[in-house]
Amino acid sequence: MNKKLITTLVMSSLVASAFAVSAGAAATDKVALKDETGKVHTVQGKLGKVAGATAEERAINALDLVGKDFGFAKAAGNFKVKASHNDENGLAHTKLDQVINGIKVMDHQMIVHELKGDVQGVTGDFAALTPNATKADLNGVQATDKAIASTGFTGQLSRPATSELTYVAQGNKAVLAYKVNVAYNDAVEPANWQIVVDAVSGNIISSINTIDHVAGTGVGVLGDTKTIQTTLVSGSYQLKDTSRIPAGIITYDMKNGTTSGYNYTDTDNVWNNTTAQRAGVDAHFYAGVVYDYYKGLGRNSYNNAGSAIYSYTHYSSGYNNAYWDGAEMVYGDGDGVTFRSLSGGKDVVAHELTHAVTETTSALVYSNQSGALNESWSDAQASVVDSDDWLIGEDVYTPNTAGDALRSMSNPAAYGQPATMSAYVNTTSDNGGVHTNSGIPNKAFYNFATAIGSRTIAGKVWYTASRDYMTSSTNFAGARAATLSAVAALYGSTSSYYTALQTAWSNVGI
Repeated sequence: MNKKLITTLVMSSLVASAFAVSAGAAATDKVALKDETGKVHTVQGKLGKVAGATAEERAINALDLVGKDFGFAKAAGNFKVKASHNDENGLAHTKLDQVINGIKVMDHQMIVHELKGDVQGVTGDFAALTPNATKADLNGVQATDKAIASTGFTGQLSRPATSELTYVAQGNKAVLAYKVNVAYNDAVEPANWQIVVDAVSGNIISSINTIDHVAGTGVGVLGDTKTIQTTLVSGSYQLKDTSRIPAGIITYDMKNGTTSGYNYTDTDNVWNNTTAQRAGVDAHFYAGVVYDYYKGLGRNSYNNAGSAIYSYTHYSSGYNNAYWDGAEMVYGDGDGVTFRSLSGGKDVVAHELTHAVTETTSALVYSNQSGALNESWSDAQASVVDSDDWLIGEDVYTPNTAGDALRSMSNPAAYGQPATMSAYVNTTSDNGGVHTNSGIPNKAFYNFATAIGSRTIAGKVWYTASRDYMTSSTNFAGARAATLSAVAALYGSTSSYYTALQTAWSNVGI
């Protein structure tokens, strides 16, 4: 692989502070943090006090305090509140979308961090844009048809396509467009497309297949025995667990097809009758493990709304992949050479379900640095859930070759990934190298977790950062700031954890 090196600025100003006032954390004067291009991504410190009966009202007022830093004159008319959340310390994190003519600008968000009117930080991405149109020439149905046609897929969609009118930044222009979601399961190339269609011309602006092609598997795939939660239905047991969430953790057998899922059944609730059951046992069991992990972090299912977790096993024939398609988990059986049944990897399941969590927290765009962070955040949480080693996918990858894996958190270079920004790979393939450059934040996570001696604490910091301090366009510099803010909120900016995290990021050149 040819590598073009780039350099980044190490943000020494990050030493100064964090958003939250917590035990041992002292508020500091205002400081603006910038990425390697010089663009402000975070403003933090004593920013002032704002009025408002709700966090949403206070957030709009708070943005006026940092308008000059981010490049806007007035918050009113430029932003619309998306959601607000109070963390464990009572600090409100309110997300706002940039809007033009009342229409959201895709992937341009701000997060206001305030406590009872005291503004302690603002994170985000604003762009001064000139709209190309105020009215769409296409309707949503027409845009959807064009999006589907652009994929070349002519079969049955796995769910109805959806469209949303938005503006998309193109240089200094805001192009009126539809963001269309098209999902299908196909033996050759399953997809969960995010397609942007120009609402005036009908041209396709961009297309990203967000299915994670990091291939990642009773008695499980590896022959181990597990205790699983099932439900008795009409005299036989099914892989449906309602003990954790009423909506259920439900696992299906696709019987090597690509469109339909069938209930696994067993008459005596001892799931050892056939090898075909093993992939279902593991998918079901590990989905529960991952649910429990996030429940321990205060999250109720992947979307924090108690939604059902669906898993589909035995997808297609010899399929070397597992993926989250935006609504459900899908696992192939592998071809027996490159992979065995992918649901047999606990870290694979944790990785994929963390994509679902990311989708409903920071919603990191799946390209370039934000996409590499999306991948890395899944690897990081997978390494917490499956803490036996620092490898990803080792239980299911190349079953006839011992000791190898898909990736290594401790030594990314062992599997062709950069470990520092000096080896960052500039590429247009793989959505801008999301599976390659993820090695850099992976190494930062490893550095932090080993320095403090706790993957659990490191995983909590990473989760809090994604939930409260990261937007869809967060880049590597922003991820450093976000995790430092999270560790300060949880443990204080004078803690040894804070210092260890600074060092962990600096040692990878961020």
